Amino acid sequence: MPVIVTLPLIRNKRDLTQEQLAELAQRSQQLIGKLEQQKAKGIGFDTLSQLLEAVDATGIEDAIVYIPNDPTKLDDTLARLSQRFGVPVDYLLPYIPEDLKEAYRKQYTLN
Repeated sequence: MPVIVTLPLIRNKRDLTQEQLAELAQRSQQLIGKLEQQKAKGIGFDTLSQLLEAVDATGIEDAIVYIPNDPTKLDDTLARLSQRFGVPVDYLLPYIPEDLKEAYRKQYTLN
């Protein structure tokens, strides 16, 4: 069950740099970078709570989104995220796991 961390989308919507978010959440910029690049192996509840509070999130669904593991079911999820964050669907593709992204691209012949 793939999930994506929408932290960079929230951070950009709030017009914050990684450094500013790190300061607000009392965490390191390196941690923020790892989370945004999907390179963190996990996140503790305390860290998640501080990050959500720092960006005035209304709930966990603002920071972590379940992505269906079936490329044919991605359309609805990507459309909702696109609308929610005011970005085109193509902007969201880097946040999707590589294998799922490739299957999605093949299905819709995106470049």
